Amino acid sequence: MNTKLSTLEWEIMEVLWAESPLSASEVHENLPDHHTCHVKTVRSLLDRMLKKEAIARSKKHGVWVFVPALEREASLARESRSFLRRFFGEQPVPLIAHLVQNETISNEELDELRTLIDQRKLDNRKGESHE
Repeated sequence: MNTKLSTLEWEIMEVLWAESPLSASEVHENLPDHHTCHVKTVRSLLDRMLKKEAIARSKKHGVWVFVPALEREASLARESRSFLRRFFGEQPVPLIAHLVQNETISNEELDELRTLIDQRKLDNRKGESHE
């Protein structure tokens, strides 16, 4: 199964993860406003995504409707690992350092990262004390 998805296919998946089943027209209507693609393009992408087994379809009241065949969290984890492997040698720290050094991360996002890191450390300590 080839589940490598293009950027627009990912956005279609996000639409379907948020709400499904949806027809091709409904998927098109729910894409972010910055998309200017035609509904025929969305139909073609949905056909390609069916072949990749990323989505499934069935008929509802005589209309094809689509649902995700992949779980969002598993897909994000796989894509994240692939991105880290290609650009940062599977090491998350260089990625975060790059984002921080290039001012891509806002102060609010830095605070959120600190909170996540502190929570992870706390969880690790709790796990160690129970062993």
